[in-house]
This record gives sequence, structure tokens and C-alpha cells, in this order.
Amino acid sequence: MLLVVLWRPIDANSFYRSAQELDKYGSSPQINNAGLASKLHSLPTIVTSSRSSSLIIVSLEKKQAGVIPRNKCNIIGQSEDCKLATIGSGLAGDAAFLNKLLRKDVMYTWERYDAIPDCTRVAHTASKVMLAFMGYDDEIRDGSRDVLLEDNGDRMSIGRPLGVNMIIAKLYSSGYVEMRLVEPSGVVSDELVGRVLGRGSKKGTELLKQRWRESCDDAEIEDISVAIVKEIAISEYLVGDHGGEEDYNIVIEVLNCQDGLQVKRIPFAGD
Repeated sequence: MLLVVLWRPIDANSFYRSAQELDKYGSSPQINNAGLASKLHSLPTIVTSSRSSSLIIVSLEKKQAGVIPRNKCNIIGQSEDCKLATIGSGLAGDAAFLNKLLRKDVMYTWERYDAIPDCTRVAHTASKVMLAFMGYDDEIRDGSRDVLLEDNGDRMSIGRPLGVNMIIAKLYSSGYVEMRLVEPSGVVSDELVGRVLGRGSKKGTELLKQRWRESCDDAEIEDISVAIVKEIAISEYLVGDHGGEEDYNIVIEVLNCQDGLQVKRIPFAGD
């Protein structure tokens, strides 16, 4: 199986608009700049699902004295039979802002329907938020409250595209894992089994397609991902021009319904 992203065809009923359609409004350059920022302003991150129904996130992290490191994986909703998570790549502030809105949407949905929304629904919400800078009056909701509506009744305005690629993943206790990517243009991917984000994502995706196999267990996926992150770090001159090997960690995060989120950090120079 190849890790190839197949984009959904766009039609009149789509939850997002294509970059070509945005050209009519003169917004395509802004979208392109946001897409570039989502790649350049984030260290390499690899996200894959495994046959054990886990989500495995391997990323490069630069050590910073006095700064508490943050996990890439954010759990925005959970119940007894599922976990809903996001993994963002790009401008940290934009990713935090989008996560805040998606958490609100999940909370509103839980309050109204007593259920965690599915992956596709959350991805469509993220897509609408991505395009909110266009000034569309569409409410960003699906039977619940508009996520851009503030407590005082005013509607939040977004002045520019968000420079973040956001993966939405939902893990079920039954063993099924659904994962989708939302780009700064609002494009929502078809279902994914893996994706490389951040610096060197093009090279990383090619390497992942070559090495990943459906039969790989969690340990093998971790080893493959760690090796690819190291190769990207060297080829993109992240190690060397921006610090030595001793200045970086490799972060491995594993999320599943049974154990929750497990995180470990290993030295970049480690075996």
C-alpha cells in the first residue's frame, strides 16, 4: 500500500473551496504563503497509524533551556470508546488557535448530542475555519454553536490564512483509526495511513512510501520514522547550521484507546 494522498474532487456541495476558486478573489497568493509557512516554520514530523490501532507521531525537537517541551499530539475529545486528536505543523500560534476552536466545536457537539464528532466532521470544521479570513458569513457549526461566536455575542474575525497543516485523527476501541489532513487552503484529504509534515516533507513522504509496509508493527514504524526524521534533519541542514546533534531530541508519541498517550524522548545522536 502506498502512502499517497488522494484529494477529494471538489463540487458545489463541498465543505471547502479550491485554490483555483480563491484566485477569483485574489486570495491565492495568501494561501500559497500560508502553505509555505506551514512547511518552513515547523521541524519534521511523521504521523502514521499502525496495525495495532495506534497513532504514532515521531518528530524532531530542538532543546531549549527553561522551556517546557510540548507534545505534538493534542487530544481534543475522548470517551470510553474513542479518542479524537490533532497534530499541527506550521506556525505555533496558528496551530494553538485552530486547536482552541476545534476543542470548542467538540465540546458543543458533546453538549448537544452526547457524542464525540467523527474525524470527517471535525476536518470540515477546520476547513471552514481555514477559509474564514475570506469573510464568508457561513456559520461554522453543524447543529451546534458557531465556533467563531465569542461569549459576548460578537463573531470573531480572522484577517489572514492560517499557516498550519492540521491532521485530525480519531481512534476507536474497535481498532479502527481514521486520519485526515486539512491544508491552509481548506482542502481536506481522503483518508490517510501516514503523512510527513514540516521541513523536508516532500523528501520524507517519498522515503515513507518506500519503507512503510502494512505488516509493520509499532516498533518497526518507530524505527522507520526515527531514521527518516534524522535523514531530513541532515539533508535540510537543521543539524549543523542550526545546532549540533546534541541540541536535538527525537520525540516519539504513541496514542491508542487502551493506554492513552505515551511519550518518550531520545537523543538525536543516540543509537
